[in-house]
Amino acid sequence: MSAKKFVIVGAALSANKGAAAMAESVVEHLHEYVGPAQFTLLTTYPKDDVSKTRDMQDVNVLGLEPLRLACVEFPLALLGAISRALRIPRAWIRSRGCRAILDSDCVIDVAGISFVDGRGIPITVYNALMTAVPLLLGTPTVKAAQAMGPFRTQPNKTLAKLILPHLAAICARGAGTRKHLDELRLKNVHDVADLAFTLPTANALPASIEERIAHCRNQYVLVMPSSVVKGLYEKQGGDYVNAMVKLIEEIRGSTGRSVVVAPHSLRVGKPEGRMNDGPVCDEIISRLKGDPEVIGISEDLYSAELRRLVADSRVLVTSRFHAMISGLATATPTIVLGWSHKYREVLDLFDATEYGLDAMALSDTSRVVDMVNDALDRHDDLEKQLKAALPSVINQSEENFRIIASVLR
Repeated sequence: MSAKKFVIVGAALSANKGAAAMAESVVEHLHEYVGPAQFTLLTTYPKDDVSKTRDMQDVNVLGLEPLRLACVEFPLALLGAISRALRIPRAWIRSRGCRAILDSDCVIDVAGISFVDGRGIPITVYNALMTAVPLLLGTPTVKAAQAMGPFRTQPNKTLAKLILPHLAAICARGAGTRKHLDELRLKNVHDVADLAFTLPTANALPASIEERIAHCRNQYVLVMPSSVVKGLYEKQGGDYVNAMVKLIEEIRGSTGRSVVVAPHSLRVGKPEGRMNDGPVCDEIISRLKGDPEVIGISEDLYSAELRRLVADSRVLVTSRFHAMISGLATATPTIVLGWSHKYREVLDLFDATEYGLDAMALSDTSRVVDMVNDALDRHDDLEKQLKAALPSVINQSEENFRIIASVLR
């Protein structure tokens, strides 16, 4: 049997490890549903991602930087659409992105969140262009588990109505997203859980980290800050770093437990940005360097290793969506400081919405600390609750693969 060819868009293996987790889950499991499979990852960080695929078979990495998408691939896709309409062969299309898409059986978009009001025009346009290119070229395209909507502002509403009906399938990652998509009266929507629930957990952490947390294994509180939430919090006049430092100090004083601080999105040596929590974590850790039981992690870990770090903690406090997924997937009591419906609709699956707070809750850190203590006190019961929900959620996660397979048929 010849291998099916897939293009993965909307993710990089570097920087945002949530997107990486979804891409890695596709590579890890899709062959179980479609037989032999080959993958091309179109990524914004091709140089960094090549090194991440050395242990991954049948994965090719090509660059799809935003400028290239807008100025090269999208115009060529428009011309390709005209050629297709006129039944002119498209062998002349040689750009790496369009060529990979034309040669594939299906494009899998694992952006995680797209077409959402309030994310800014540049991101909305980027989402639209990335989805439009394979549609213009006529390649079946699936939006795998994603949060989408609301669709009340421009240009998001217009672009969503223009593009989303033409997808082979849209996988709605929760009730909130499904409600928003139903307002557009789409007929191609399916209910699923996040792809990353199927990601395996690494057996161990790098030796340097294992050594630093050995004395507190399975007992530490893990805190995973977010540069995205930092920006949102500071728009409201708050001091995010100061609030996180205060939160960690109060957790230490109230629980007596070690606190591990780690980024879930990281670009080593790069400035702070939406895809890089490293500088934020470094600033927080530097303010707490007088406490030897606040342990900073600065290594660039793989998604499965980050999940091991989560699994080995007693309680997780995070604002990163896929850090939350790892918490739930490993039955680790998880407290979320979020900013979108995408958090609540997943917590709903575990009957754990009481542990989901708006990020502005950081203005009253004592409230968050009380939740940490509550989660510690109820740890065993919460663990059982999460474990009881997991089989159903994993089955819903696997629905992504079944939908992709049905598109091929």
